[in-house]
Amino acid sequence: MTYLDTGLWADVRELPGALGETLEAAEGVAEAAELLRSGTVERIVATGNGAAYYVAHALWLASLESAAARPPIVAVPCGIAVRDRFRWQPSDAVLAVSSSGEFRDVVEIARAAAGRRPCVAITASAGSSLAAAASATVLQRVASQRAVTHTQALAGAYASGLALWAAISGDVDLAAVLATAPDEAARAVAEAERWAAETDVSSPPAAAVVVGGGTAWAAALELALMLKEITRIPAEGVETREGATSAMFGLAPGHLMVSLDAAGDPLGDEAVRLCAAAGATTLRLPGARGVDGRLTPITTLPAAAALAAELALAAGHDVDHPAWTDAYYETARSAT
Repeated sequence: MTYLDTGLWADVRELPGALGETLEAAEGVAEAAELLRSGTVERIVATGNGAAYYVAHALWLASLESAAARPPIVAVPCGIAVRDRFRWQPSDAVLAVSSSGEFRDVVEIARAAAGRRPCVAITASAGSSLAAAASATVLQRVASQRAVTHTQALAGAYASGLALWAAISGDVDLAAVLATAPDEAARAVAEAERWAAETDVSSPPAAAVVVGGGTAWAAALELALMLKEITRIPAEGVETREGATSAMFGLAPGHLMVSLDAAGDPLGDEAVRLCAAAGATTLRLPGARGVDGRLTPITTLPAAAALAAELALAAGHDVDHPAWTDAYYETARSAT
């Protein structure tokens, strides 16, 4: 059995189509953008957990590259935003991300926002608790989810968030880039299959570091999560400069460093060189070269899934339904 035989890879192969349907429908984008560009909104607090939080993180990073920066986005894990100590400002709005629409803390944040601040949901479930609590909902399309690990949901949520930001900020350049995302995703799937066929990943490492610059930092967080949840190895996702400095300190032979930066990026090249000098095996994932950097959380995802799945299979793990699944759902899901 290889990664090609997993439900995870079947989900990845359907990702470009689901992404295209999400962007073509743009369901709820105009209404949500009108709400968030209201003069009363001076800050958007984007929140989620795990992959959904990485979507929020990527949106914040993408917004930093936009010519229009109002209202600013800040990304906050839902475990922080749900606490009483988090200081909401009177002019805040919530951007709550959850594919299922049932993640406990995200639903609580949305319910607490009622009557206090606007709340926009990005979800794949129109009938979810999150959608019911939100002021407006942007719906993404997920064709199927055979594996527990999110692929279509992550890419679709991020694309929905980019579409929303482009509408809020009037960023026509970003809108044009986003229109290419389904085709870029299809190319990334094919490129990932070629890369995996040529790359030996049969020996699971003892630990791993994943690095990426710009929005690929969020992609690095996601691959680190995949390595933890599918391959069951300790992994850390960091920004590229951190990869060449603090994250490099603990690397040794038997460890893995994965770069999501295209070859020729000075900081990325330096991170690879220094981590290799520490004794780690280094890999460069395809998906970033020749692509607008704001799309890298989508275009590096196929190769990331292939790598995590192959390493998991080599270690004898169930790629599609990891052993921790039931415990996660017991902790994470809302009581509706």
